[in-house]
Amino acid sequence: MGGRPLRLEMVLTNRYLSGAVVVVLVGAIAWFWHAQPDDAPIKQLATWQRLASPGDLSAAHSRLEGDCGACHTTVVGASPTKCIACHATDERLLIWPQLTFHASVRDCQACHREHLGASALPTRMDHVALATMGLKILASGESEVGRSDAQHLFNWIAESPVVGASRLAPAEAVLRCATCHAAKDAHRGMFGNDCGTCHATSGWVIPEYRHPSNASTDCAQCHRAPPCHRTPHFERVCATVAGQPNAEVRDCHSCHQVTAWNNIKGVGWYQSH
Repeated sequence: MGGRPLRLEMVLTNRYLSGAVVVVLVGAIAWFWHAQPDDAPIKQLATWQRLASPGDLSAAHSRLEGDCGACHTTVVGASPTKCIACHATDERLLIWPQLTFHASVRDCQACHREHLGASALPTRMDHVALATMGLKILASGESEVGRSDAQHLFNWIAESPVVGASRLAPAEAVLRCATCHAAKDAHRGMFGNDCGTCHATSGWVIPEYRHPSNASTDCAQCHRAPPCHRTPHFERVCATVAGQPNAEVRDCHSCHQVTAWNNIKGVGWYQSH
């Protein structure tokens, strides 16, 4: 019994302190508000607006700055439906082979992030998110995605890991890299379509790769001459500038250095196009 009055006193004390803290905070806010110049409420409103906005839109969406309803739905947030309303007629998405997979994607925010500033790109490719999304759509069955969409999904995602995807994370290994990257294949198909055999999604550079020395002569094993080398331009300009009038198109080493294609032996950096 002797302990109950003490506990009661502690509870009352804690409540009194809590109430006192609230009173002090409210008083401080009120004093700060009234102590401001006449235009302070307007400035404070602007401050609250900045706090409510996560940041400026990218340059691509700058025209929508301040029009939150263009992309967001109350309570729900950014809505894929509103993204589709603007981008469904985007010619690139409809025609470019490496982008047509968007027809089956239903989560725009997985890879496209906004409010990162005008200088930021609205695309941050997340291959794991893309693979996870694709597998989820495939698992839903044709009854939900439609036969044409289901068939389209198989162009960029497989139900089991793709052969040769040794450089990819397990969650990414179902992606068919060539579907999106074939148009930018620097190897021009010479190494096949299994990009994951050599490349990772974190970057195209292969750290352990070492280019042959500047004395190498079998360049054509990996490199193909650009179209201009198969026209009179090669003899009239390229070979003349390099000082190799008798050079053959396959003799890359006669004119070029391994540091860069435009680094011409005996000439230095030369840009002709």
